[in-house]
Amino acid sequence: MSLENQQQPFFKTYNIDEKEFNEAGLVWPEVIQIYKDYLEFIPTLKAATSPLLSILQSHPDVHSVRTRVKNPEHLVEKIIRKTISKKKQNPDYKITVGNYRTEVTDLLGIRVLHLYKDQAIHIDKKIRATWNLHERAKIYFRKGDYNDAEIREYSEHFDFEEHPAGYRSWHYLIESQITKEMTIAEIQVRTIFEEGWSEVDHQLRYPYDLENDLLTKQLMVLNRLAGNADEMVNSIRDTKTNLHELLEERRKQEGIIHDLSNELKDLKNELEEVYHKKEIQEDDLNSLQKKIKSLEDSQKKLTYYDFTLSGKAAGGSDGMNLSEVENGDSISKYGKTVKGVEQIQLTSEELKLHKPMGPSKGV
Repeated sequence: MSLENQQQPFFKTYNIDEKEFNEAGLVWPEVIQIYKDYLEFIPTLKAATSPLLSILQSHPDVHSVRTRVKNPEHLVEKIIRKTISKKKQNPDYKITVGNYRTEVTDLLGIRVLHLYKDQAIHIDKKIRATWNLHERAKIYFRKGDYNDAEIREYSEHFDFEEHPAGYRSWHYLIESQITKEMTIAEIQVRTIFEEGWSEVDHQLRYPYDLENDLLTKQLMVLNRLAGNADEMVNSIRDTKTNLHELLEERRKQEGIIHDLSNELKDLKNELEEVYHKKEIQEDDLNSLQKKIKSLEDSQKKLTYYDFTLSGKAAGGSDGMNLSEVENGDSISKYGKTVKGVEQIQLTSEELKLHKPMGPSKGV
């Protein structure tokens, strides 16, 4: 509906103190002028959302993106409340039709949601690389979220503000220009659990129950649950990552064990072949050793008989003398033996055996 003739109903609906309105130097027709200009500006704002969303959604750590163009009545309410607040510090402060688009920096709002807390810093790098910041980014945090070292580390790029209600979010004001006029967009980066809490908190408390202690306490409990949910999600992800790493390590070890098993199997087969060949070689060696032993035994026997018979033929211990040998009977009796000895001696010479030891007795 048109607000031109709806000043009193508007004040009642949005709980605006008319006295404060007047003391701040606000004039209703001037506020309506801003209202009408904004109605004409809304199509341009909506057109500006498309490329912004496309760029943000392309980032792998972004779970989802939500956008909204500020409601015209909410704009009027914000202009009134902001002017009343700013006038207390600066009497010359004023919002006009010529400056409201830069003074009210959330005409175009974008919420970037992510699953894990540590993804925010990667989204931060994307935002800074893509757009110019209208002012320094700000991190709203709950007490205990960051230690002093972490605040010092991030303070180069962020202002930190502890939120009394436990609100958590990273806020950016970026400059975008799809027409000749620069457009300022507010980007809020938070986890999906923080988004859920903030939506409930905003719907139940704003703008008229901010001082309701019971609601505040209950919503603080919900805030802690949302924070614990974020921590639990990170813990579950870490567990899953560790399990995957352990399983991957196990698969690698199983592969190594499998390869070693195959190598051992091949080595066993190779050793069996070697042992088999060795057994064959030992058999051959045993056979050769037996043959050598047989030859050695034969040699000993030949040497022994050579010695004995030579001794008898030369007149040995049995008292045989040359005359007896010359006797025909003796020659006849020992003829075969002598011939045998000659054959044995011949064989011994061929085998290169040693000659019988001991001198011959009287020839």
